[in-house]
Amino acid sequence: MNYLKSGLVCLLGLISINTMAQTEMQTLFGKSKNKIQSLGFYIAPELSFGQLNSSFSPIAGNSVMLTVNKKFAIGVTASGTIGDNSATTTRGHFGGLKMEYTPKPAALVHVSFPLIIGAGSTATRNSFEGFDRRGRYDDRFDLDRNGSFVLQPGVNVEANLFKYAKVFLGANYRLAANKSGYNADLSGFSSSLGLKFGVFDHKLKKKIKETVEPVEEVK
Repeated sequence: MNYLKSGLVCLLGLISINTMAQTEMQTLFGKSKNKIQSLGFYIAPELSFGQLNSSFSPIAGNSVMLTVNKKFAIGVTASGTIGDNSATTTRGHFGGLKMEYTPKPAALVHVSFPLIIGAGSTATRNSFEGFDRRGRYDDRFDLDRNGSFVLQPGVNVEANLFKYAKVFLGANYRLAANKSGYNADLSGFSSSLGLKFGVFDHKLKKKIKETVEPVEEVK
């Protein structure tokens, strides 16, 4: 089963990379039609519901991204499980480099392909219930951390709310591996709902000023 999951996530990753590679190389100089024409910047908070330690948990995250020509975005992201801190549970955190390709960003409803490459960890909280030397109740937690490499490809369906905001609904698969091999606690499917706020298409082209010749007065 683990080999099937690993094969599926590799396939999704290849599809995402292949989709990005179908466009011509963007250059700062030269006669290429795809040179950088616009830049953008946005933040993207999101709430996910995904697999963690063989169960589904709520996950909150945020991304800070720079866009190029409205189609390609690159930045950083970080996510972590949320819930009751007093409960005995397994928590997960992950983040790193994030890239995203959007083939038709100007369409009212369109798709995008995010890819996260980074690291993550799980923390198992074992509650200790008892009293300390002063007679006070002690409910400390022992954390068992396990660092892993994380690769997470996905697909989003986005809608342009207005010029400076978008809403998206996504699905992805998170593959985690460490020195022991496949990390089933941190790996799994998840769905997400989020918003993007920012400037997506600040144009870099200089406006050509038209020169108007003065009209000679007829005497």
